[in-house]
Amino acid sequence: MLLLLAAGLLIGSLPVLLTKKNRESLLLSGMCLSLTLFLAGVMILIAKKGGISKELELFLFFSHDLRLWIQYRLITLGQLGYLIAIGRHLFPLFLLEMAMCYSMLPAVRKHPILRRLALLLPAISLVLYWPALYRLMLPLGEGFRTALYYFSYFWVVGYVLLALFLLVYEFLSITMNFCRRQFLQILVCMVALSLLYLLYCGQDPGQVYQFYSYDYLWIKGAGYLQYTLSVGGYVLLVVGNIICGVLGLGSLLRYTQDSLINDRDEVVLERKFDVARTGASVFVHSIKNQLLANRVLHKRIRAELAQAEPDLDKVRAWASSLCENNEQLIARSEELYRTVKAKSVRLVPTSLGQLSDLAASRFHHKYPDGSLLVEVDRDVQVLADENYLSEAIYNLLTNGWESNLLANRANCAVTLYSHQERLYTVLEVRDHGTGIPHAALKHICEPFYSSKNSNYNWGMGLYHVQTIIRSHLGSLRVENRAGDGASFFLLLPRYDQRSIRRRRIP
Repeated sequence: MLLLLAAGLLIGSLPVLLTKKNRESLLLSGMCLSLTLFLAGVMILIAKKGGISKELELFLFFSHDLRLWIQYRLITLGQLGYLIAIGRHLFPLFLLEMAMCYSMLPAVRKHPILRRLALLLPAISLVLYWPALYRLMLPLGEGFRTALYYFSYFWVVGYVLLALFLLVYEFLSITMNFCRRQFLQILVCMVALSLLYLLYCGQDPGQVYQFYSYDYLWIKGAGYLQYTLSVGGYVLLVVGNIICGVLGLGSLLRYTQDSLINDRDEVVLERKFDVARTGASVFVHSIKNQLLANRVLHKRIRAELAQAEPDLDKVRAWASSLCENNEQLIARSEELYRTVKAKSVRLVPTSLGQLSDLAASRFHHKYPDGSLLVEVDRDVQVLADENYLSEAIYNLLTNGWESNLLANRANCAVTLYSHQERLYTVLEVRDHGTGIPHAALKHICEPFYSSKNSNYNWGMGLYHVQTIIRSHLGSLRVENRAGDGASFFLLLPRYDQRSIRRRRIP
């Protein structure tokens, strides 16, 4: 059972490491590898020690023959003990490093030296438990060995508890639902692996080095092997291992699957973006020519109708609106063309107040009677191209208002919120429309995809928004609310102006 769990954890971590080449995936793989080494060492020790019940033998090894095969493998006590020492002392280190990576506590984020200090105790323990050095310390007596045992035991448990505290605190501090759901997979995986580790972390390498001694702290570690387990104890052991193993492996596989799916979707969407960029300049140029022709036609119609009498005010009003719309469409087409051609934006510190004011102004220009509620922290700054990012927000606001109208909820306002969530400044556009069909969620950002009337909607709005957000090193997320519309989240890297100023001070 333990060998299967250990192998499953190690195999499950490899796709994450191969697809997500970052610090977190490296630490996760390190956790699984160290736990695998630790459990494998414990299994070999149990096999060599023997004296266990048939039920426990079947639980641990599945068969008597497999236990005998493991028992007679050639491995010295020094090698076996240090294998356990490596797994035992590296797992809590990787776990704590992982927790500090995810923690947003200022004391952790602003003092990276804490991560380096965390290396100190594992390094000391691995040096003291080096087989040759440990044998030299044996004459110091049982008191020294007992002190060394409790020193290593308390700090590994302390690391695990501290890491779990940081992870749980971070989870409870997250306010946005989709961020919570994403972080929950990580939390469940870390908690399950930690509980599985804590079931066996009392196994001290010194017990392996003194394999033939029966007076050295056998009450810890594999001490339950010293007597036959009761039915209740056996059931508790089995249930504990199965629950921890299944939760850890299941969450790890789910996290791996989500990572692979997200990466695959990103690749597919990127290919579609490339195709769209290739034809966008030709597309925009042709539309621009048509609009220019419409402007010339409009001038001729206006000049001709100026000589007629019937309802001139109405005709002139329509003609003026057509001219204004044409000018706006020409300006937008040129703007899109510059974006496609340059594939770059100018990022400067910009306040959320500036962005929201500009986006609201554009929104009210298109929908003078539209109901818009802005609740943002106006003084918070992000690195942004004010024109492009406000254009993206404006697009989401107009989409939200049109969804409200489609759902006959003109009395409900489209709301623009701001959040500070982990490493991101998040802008949320919330509507109260009909929501987005589940089948369309994966396609809404694709170029030329639209569920609206194709004569007036080209399906470029959310594609354009996605392109702008990606150029700001951010991402776009959408969340349906059953029966109450949808929310779009613009996740932008948090900008800390104070830290930038501190770095510039010589």
